[in-house]
Amino acid sequence: MKLRTCERVVFFYLPALVLVTAFVGVCVQAGTPWPWNRVVHEDGQHTFLETVFYFEHATRELVLDAVLALAVAGGVRYFYPPSRASGDATLRGTRIWLAVWMLAMLALILGGTAYVNAFGRYYAAEARGQAILDNLAQYPTRPGAPFVWGAHWRYHFIERFAEIALAFCVAGVFWLRDGRPAGSDVRTGASLYAGALFVFAAATMIFGVSVQPFRDPTYLGHQLRELVTHTAVTLPLALGTCFILAHRFSLPAPNIGSSLRSWPIYVAGMVSVACGAFLLIGSVLLKAQMYGQKKGLAELLFPHFFEHSLGYVFVSALAGFLYLWPARTSHGPSR
Repeated sequence: MKLRTCERVVFFYLPALVLVTAFVGVCVQAGTPWPWNRVVHEDGQHTFLETVFYFEHATRELVLDAVLALAVAGGVRYFYPPSRASGDATLRGTRIWLAVWMLAMLALILGGTAYVNAFGRYYAAEARGQAILDNLAQYPTRPGAPFVWGAHWRYHFIERFAEIALAFCVAGVFWLRDGRPAGSDVRTGASLYAGALFVFAAATMIFGVSVQPFRDPTYLGHQLRELVTHTAVTLPLALGTCFILAHRFSLPAPNIGSSLRSWPIYVAGMVSVACGAFLLIGSVLLKAQMYGQKKGLAELLFPHFFEHSLGYVFVSALAGFLYLWPARTSHGPSR
């Protein structure tokens, strides 16, 4: 079963339109329709191609992206669990291909970080060997800022929680639109989504809790921009990947309505909206834009969409892989 028109528009056409618009904006800023070797990043160092393949940034996003992928997979699987009656060989083959894509992106991101820091021009020799570990430990935030344990995680705290909630809400809204079809087993989806919440909470405790995400204008502004980027591109692409798989491998019981309740969908939506409103109001009141590395909103926003290019593929592949993760029953794996 193919994606419906509304699903294609929300999950693929709109993100494509956003990226095309952002590219046009980058071209205008660079003064050329071929901005590949023009410096466009807000740090004043990275060209457009280096922004697209910003390996170090993608490395420090890995933990955050993995949590989001887990939430997307869990949200879609909760409402559209893969059916045990689906073709096992086809399902396993699809899962393997998604694993290959996910591992390839992981190797590209980590390998690129190692290469750039061994031969690149941005880092001192004594720091090169620590690049991957420092980024995974969430030390770096922006050029010139001191390395602080977990600072990058706190740079994303509110917006990532908003996206975790939004993933569940969007999956639920489409499920309501489909007439609340009854799935074969919602337990695995609930476990996946609960796992995302647990990992988010655990990582927050490990990387440290502070009031900065709620009060610091730099943190608020950064989170608002991240929320716009991921809500417009990352989240739709990952959800679209899982919905493609759901249409292929989830076979709802015919003429049977689900007993799942709808109130968690509305709660998740309200949480997401509340987080977004808080970031927007806080950023405006504290003039967060003035604390950016560039003062112009277009300069801050348009190149940023391409800073997450590697993450778009990684999150989508990982979300799809987790969506098809074998469920376990009392008799062992179901697939």
